[in-house]
Order: sequence, then C-alpha cells, then structure tokens
Amino acid sequence: MDSHHRLLVQYIQQEHLDRCGEDVVESLKGAVIDVVGAIIAGAHTEAAQIAYEMAASQWAEGPCSVMIFDRTFSSTGAAFVHAVMANALDIDDGHRLVKGHPGAVIFPAVFAAGEEQGASGRNLLTALLIGYEVGIRAGILAHQLRPEYHCTGSWGSIGAAAGVARLMRLSPSAAAHALGIAEYHGTYSPMMRGIDHPSMVKDAIGWGSLSGIAAALLAAQGFTGIPSLFSCPEAKMLLDELGEYYRIRELYYKPYACCRWAHPAVEGVRFIKEHYQLSFQQVERIVIHTFKEAACLSRRPPANTEEAQYNLAFPVAAFLVCGEVGPRQVLAELNHPAILELMDKLSVQVKPEFDQQFPAKTMSQVEIMTRDGKQMASPVMQARGDVDNPMPINELKEKFLWLTSPCLGAEHAEDLLTLLTHLEELEDIKCLSRFFSRLVQSRAQTMNK
Repeated sequence: MDSHHRLLVQYIQQEHLDRCGEDVVESLKGAVIDVVGAIIAGAHTEAAQIAYEMAASQWAEGPCSVMIFDRTFSSTGAAFVHAVMANALDIDDGHRLVKGHPGAVIFPAVFAAGEEQGASGRNLLTALLIGYEVGIRAGILAHQLRPEYHCTGSWGSIGAAAGVARLMRLSPSAAAHALGIAEYHGTYSPMMRGIDHPSMVKDAIGWGSLSGIAAALLAAQGFTGIPSLFSCPEAKMLLDELGEYYRIRELYYKPYACCRWAHPAVEGVRFIKEHYQLSFQQVERIVIHTFKEAACLSRRPPANTEEAQYNLAFPVAAFLVCGEVGPRQVLAELNHPAILELMDKLSVQVKPEFDQQFPAKTMSQVEIMTRDGKQMASPVMQARGDVDNPMPINELKEKFLWLTSPCLGAEHAEDLLTLLTHLEELEDIKCLSRFFSRLVQSRAQTMNK
C-alpha cells in the first residue's frame, strides 16, 4: 500500500464524530434530512417503481428496508433502489466542485450497510461523514485527472465504499482494495450525453451506490482491486486536509426539482414575480442570460419527468404559473397548457462572464416583457442553497416536510423529522426501519377497512 492510501485508510479507520466540531455534525444531519426527504418523495416516480420491481426479482433476500415499501432486500438491492429514489426528482444535495450529487450515491450504500451491521446512529453518521469526505475529494480529483465531464456514479462509488468499509470494520488492506474495486467497477459515463438525452440513468447514481457497497463486500471476502485514483501525486493536497477541513460544509441544497443549472433562472423569475407582482398571464416574452452549460438544457415540451428536470424552459415557466417547481410539477403538470404556452415565449443568451464563474457558481439574469410593453429585469441571480447563499436548517426542515407530507401524512412526516434530527441518539438505526414498517402496516390496515 502506497503512502497516499495509508493516509486515506488511516482516516477511514480513525475518523469519528467526537473529533468534529458541532458545525460539522449539524451539517451532516442537515444532509441526512435532505437526502431522506428526496428518497421518500422520489418513491412515486416511474424510475423508482421500475428499480424496486427489478430489485424485488433479483435482490429480495435480506434484512434491509426500502422506505415506504413493504419488502426487505439485500443490502445491495436496498442501496440501488434508495439511490434511484434519491435522485429521481433531482432535488437532492450537490457539491459545486464535483458537479454532481454526493448524498444520493453515498447515503443509500451506508444506510443499507448500517442496517445490516446493526449500527448505532452515531456510527452511521460517522460512516456517512467518511463517505462524504472521501467521495467529494474523489470527485474533485477525478475532474482534475479526466478530460471529459463524467457522472456522479464514477466517483461517488468510492465515497460509498469508504463509508461502508468503516461500518464493516475492514482491515487496512481490504479497505484500500474496496476503494480500487469501487472505482474500477463504478460508472464512467459521459454526463453531457445524459443532458442531451434525458433518461432514467440520469447521473448513474443508482449503479454507483450499488458498486460502492458491493466493492466493500467483495473486499471483505478477499477480492482485490487496483490502487484507487488517490494513489496519484495530485491527491496529496486533498488527503492532507482530511480530518482538518470538512467539505461536507460545502454542500448545496436544492429548493426546486430540476437540474441545478436551471435554478438561477428560476430565482430570476421568482424575483420578478414577487418584486413586480407579476402574473403569468401578463408575460409576452422571457429572455434568460446564463452560462453555456445551462443553455444546453432542453427547452422542448417534456414528454416525461426526466425531460422536465433536464430542461431550462419548463421549470422557469412552471414557477411563473405554479409558484413552485416540485414533485407535482415534474410528475403531474407536464401538459399544463399555461406552462407550455410560456415555454414558447422563452429565449436564451449565453453570457461569457457567467461562463467564467462556472462551476464555482451558477449565475443567470432574467428579463421579462409584458403584453402591455413593460420591461422587467432581475438582478444577477445565484442558485439558492449554495454555501455562500445558504438554506438554513429551518428551511431544510420545511423542504423535508414539503416533500414528505404528501407521501407520509403530516403527522408521520413530523415524527420522522424528529427521529432524523436526533439520529445520533439512536442505539440502533433499525428504529428507522421499524418506523417505515409500522407506516406500511398502518396503510394496509386502512386500505382493508
């Protein structure tokens, strides 16, 4: 094992919540609240239903729960389904420098392993922290080393393997092999092709999570892997800061169920709508000034949920009409006549100064012309929820209830939020499994009455 891997494995084996500041722990719990909300809301998408049925036929033997569903799976099956659910609505956390979604790929693998191992809440949070810190650094490093823009599954699997390795108490050698297996078996997919052709594969998050937990399981049995990308010289600076600088504090959170690149434009129409008391019936023309990656998003009427998410015109028009871009819009409002009419009135212009700030920041400016000839413009807008434009914990909790109450009922959603807020106090995270089991049984009894 080279010196880089020794340093990384030492971190995986020694990190603990007791070493972290309270701000890191609170950041971690905020991330958990956010990703669980995304998982539950994503359960009703077609992608999640297909993933669940496939897993039920292939990975149905095991002790691991799948939130709001009534069957238990193997840890690999549960990780895969939860990961698909987590990103199904594109409303899960992200990190600017990795241009992807750490939580959706890392949490499902670590949670499944935690259930299988009977982990406490503190141990689960420690493993999640390790997964985030390793996974984000793997993403930063991968983007430095590889010429093309590739998906979350390619580097997120490494973070998932790191967190699972901690829960499984793998030996230093096995942990190092797990990272290499995860990278080698992880996806290496062209992200921009996924933008051009929206589909259920999305950011390869489902397969990345599956690869991460499977890598740790294989390594535990003696399966060997290549040295991971952390063996390269460029990794040294990122590894030196482990345990000293916590990148989980750099996560962004999403108030809208669509690609992050569209969020600044939605913020622009939000400003105009509120500042000028504008109704969508008044709009004659919309111009979005943005960066080239956002301009690559489709502006065509969406035929499905994925096309609505990887779209620039749909979320802008949906917010003008509905005042939100959430599960209802991307699942049930695809053919809303007012949204489609507004989409036809939108044009896009690329602004070089916004290009220069990407990916550190995503910026847009919106101009709207009304039917009576008035012109309105937003300031230059940044995506809300970024580290320098944050959503405080109370907003994350409100988002959680917004996403989960329609699925669980308001009272159950509040109860689950309380459990997650005090996750570090749980002696066994199967308390969460039992919560969902009781919920499923309650629903079944109600339906049978």
